[in-house]
Amino acid sequence: MRNTTATILLGTLLVLTACGGKEETANTAKPVAAPTPPPASTPAQSAHGQIQGNMPRISMSLSLAGVTLDIAAQGTLKPMSRYRIDLALLAGAPGAVVRVWIGDESGVGSAKSKAHGHGDHYHASAIVPKEINEKTALWIEVQSVTGDRESGRIALQ
Repeated sequence: MRNTTATILLGTLLVLTACGGKEETANTAKPVAAPTPPPASTPAQSAHGQIQGNMPRISMSLSLAGVTLDIAAQGTLKPMSRYRIDLALLAGAPGAVVRVWIGDESGVGSAKSKAHGHGDHYHASAIVPKEINEKTALWIEVQSVTGDRESGRIALQ
């Protein structure tokens, strides 16, 4: 029993002396350099900082199902490539459902995607199908908050 008590007491004293000692009162924080400002945006960058490169751009407005959208799209018309699409609500009630695809009006053989809405603007991407012909276009379908549904076509380069 005495050995156990002595061992615990000795261990406690060692821990206290090892952890104790001179406390540092001086500020040991190293000075931090001021952050460098981000590089200026170039026309090839989107609002989210994604570099788009020198791909063809499309910019136009469409009125569908009582909603007018300003559409900016960028991509290359090659099989399985991706178009990035930004849509801004110019007129109509916010909350419309917007779907996009590349192909023909029926959407057969195309991957349809729903645009992500953020109040008065939307973001989407569309994949170019494997087969491209003279009818291949960017299709925008709008379903308004009242349930009206209409599709519009944008010719691709």
